[in-house]
Amino acid sequence: MRPEILAPAGDDDAFEAALRAGADAVYLGLRGHNARARATNFDAATLPSLVARAHRRGTKVYVALNTLVFDHELDDARAAVVACAEAGVDALIVQDLGLVTLARAVAPTLPVHASTQMTCTDASSVAFAAALGIERVVLARELSVDDIAQIRAQSAVELEVFVHGAQCVSYSGQCLTSEAIGGRSANRGACAQACRLPYELVVDGVARPTGEQAYLLSLLDLEGSQEVAALAASGVSSLKIEGRLKDAEYVAASVRLYQGALDALDGATVDLPALREEAALTYSRGNGPGFLAGSDHQATVEGRTVEHRGVALGRVLGVVGHGRRARLAVETESSLARGDGVMIEGGREARGERGGRVWGLSTAGRDVEAAPAHTRIEFDLGPDVRLDDVRPGTRVWKSGSPHVEKRLRERLERAPHRRPLALRVTGRAGARLAVEATCSDGRNARVESDTPLCAADEVSRLAAIVVEKFGRLGDTPFELGPVEITLDGDLSMPVSELNRMRRTLIAALEADVLHPHPVVGDVATAAPAPQPVSRPIPPGLVVLCRDLEQARVAREAGADAVVLDFLELVGVGRAVEALRREGPGLVGVATPRIRKPGEDRIDRYLRGLAPDLVLVRSLGALHDLRSGSSEPTLWVGDFSLNVANARTAAVVLDAGLDVFTPSYDLDERELARFLAGPLAARAEVVVHHPMPLFHTEHCVYAATLSDGRDFRTCGRPCERHDLALRDRAGMTHPVVADVGCRNTVFHERAQSGAGFVARARAASVTRFRIELVRERADEVRAIVAAYRELLRGARRAEDVVRGLRTEAGLGVVRGSLRVLA
Repeated sequence: MRPEILAPAGDDDAFEAALRAGADAVYLGLRGHNARARATNFDAATLPSLVARAHRRGTKVYVALNTLVFDHELDDARAAVVACAEAGVDALIVQDLGLVTLARAVAPTLPVHASTQMTCTDASSVAFAAALGIERVVLARELSVDDIAQIRAQSAVELEVFVHGAQCVSYSGQCLTSEAIGGRSANRGACAQACRLPYELVVDGVARPTGEQAYLLSLLDLEGSQEVAALAASGVSSLKIEGRLKDAEYVAASVRLYQGALDALDGATVDLPALREEAALTYSRGNGPGFLAGSDHQATVEGRTVEHRGVALGRVLGVVGHGRRARLAVETESSLARGDGVMIEGGREARGERGGRVWGLSTAGRDVEAAPAHTRIEFDLGPDVRLDDVRPGTRVWKSGSPHVEKRLRERLERAPHRRPLALRVTGRAGARLAVEATCSDGRNARVESDTPLCAADEVSRLAAIVVEKFGRLGDTPFELGPVEITLDGDLSMPVSELNRMRRTLIAALEADVLHPHPVVGDVATAAPAPQPVSRPIPPGLVVLCRDLEQARVAREAGADAVVLDFLELVGVGRAVEALRREGPGLVGVATPRIRKPGEDRIDRYLRGLAPDLVLVRSLGALHDLRSGSSEPTLWVGDFSLNVANARTAAVVLDAGLDVFTPSYDLDERELARFLAGPLAARAEVVVHHPMPLFHTEHCVYAATLSDGRDFRTCGRPCERHDLALRDRAGMTHPVVADVGCRNTVFHERAQSGAGFVARARAASVTRFRIELVRERADEVRAIVAAYRELLRGARRAEDVVRGLRTEAGLGVVRGSLRVLA
């Protein structure tokens, strides 16, 4: 089955471009509750007209409600679901598990798709989503084609895969950078794009030069057209294009590229290199297949720029002439014409970068209007752009082409994509002529003539006339496809009647375009009570540790439980045994935050250690919760499950958790509201931790300290070095690798919730957690002792914070708990 092409629309121009370019479906956001708050987005009142417009062209409309929702926002979210249902949209794209259950209850026939923000990375996480009634899952962008094929083989629901556009360095739904630093959550649609900023590399405490690579976390854009054949063969249902902040030309060019890739699979002759160039010229930071082709940490991040580049033109051979007469000599990799935009690459942080439009262009000493690829050319960018200081070897990019822009606009305006109509025509003398039409998108209609057919006095040309008249589809969204005609003898029919039949047929195909979904009016937004816990939940202070020494010191300082989150598995097993021998106290383990196909073996190993508690971090692990385990393991859901409202808490608790950790997207005010209800007794509140800013498949260790593409070839520098990234404000953020070879970038300064502890305890919270990263033994002792005394009532919150800052010398901030005006 041919996958659909799913296009983005951040405004009406992009929406219309998607329709005219021939997208099979368009996704858009309403104002509020969508992950692209900076896009223009759409009003709920305009939805019916948008859906009708799209459906006339045979295009589906999906609405993204793909952010976390707080309890007091559920009424607004419910209203958005109702608006979508009544407008007849084809699906909702949802991140929040609680909103999924609310949408399914409010509009049972309205399909729900799991957003990539839900972080589904293996078959078990897909199965978890399916159990909630989700019909399609948008997989994480970090999966390879092989990963996707494995998930497809084990899953019944539809799968959607990103194939084009910007890539986040962090797993979607797992980025807390904007929340921690600026109070504007990526999980709530307000990403500050900190991954596109320059960083300095710090290795074992010493700054290490990275040459002209400054943007160490800025991933190249995704261009997966070469992977379309493999994705289609694996059974993927939808190829998704990122870009709700992009313009109409970008939408049109990228849709056409993936149409061409699919057409080529069907045997059509398609100039894919030309289509790739068109798409890149509309917007590209430099691109590649991303993780679809597997991990390649040497190619994922280039680090030279974060701005649009276009397509590679070549490298400078030299400078011809001086001053205002200077021209660059280049051996081209792509064509170039007068008026095209050119960008000349600069140094670190793009210093010295310059660009402009081509003024003069020559080949072999002759002035020309255009030059093909693989030609030695000389060109200048006009008198205001200095060229005589450009060094040989500098890369040059073709950043734009007015000729391509004109071609894209004309294609949309004069020759928009049309859907083929297959006709079946039957008739005999004395009966009415019948014409049945079936559109390529599945719509069908039938029309009969008002008058019966007559026998012709001479050889009839009726079949040819029918094809000619029904082929006049003018401004309709259709074009004539295959025509099957069965006429009994020589027959005649007035041309005027054939024209009327055509108009009637097209009107019928375009008529029934709105299909509202019934709404259940009495569904409460409040969460249903979760299943009661079957055993007492032990109270106390839990400390997450990265090595055995931290765990030992934490116990000595008063921790009731330690949770081990180590780089390698064997060390975890030895540490569990050692800690049990050394004394009382609960010993737990943490599952990886991401679980790809085949990595469930890590979870099985950890559960096989018979820990006292398991910190569950992924939906896949949550789905497989109790398989192969024995009581009395305590199951604790981590912050990465994104529990931001009581409905979501009920979902994860009913899945088998004993305890959940509230989302870090909740500031102090929202957290207090959340814990005011009956769920507080089953919450574990993190009171001290360096905020995990980015959680990424891209390994900074491998990219900067080795030549290896992946864990097989990198030489594991993460076992020999400590890595950090220093930002423009001078803050040095630790980078920690996990057992799955993924990196987490942590905030330099720990976030303290000491001031919230009294309110949490008054709300019946009994479990509090400290998370460590690279703290030394003396720092661990000071941190744990301070919070132990706070929980005992022997120390005030302000004294805890002051003591950590002054006595222990630790940077402590309020972080995401601060309430912004």
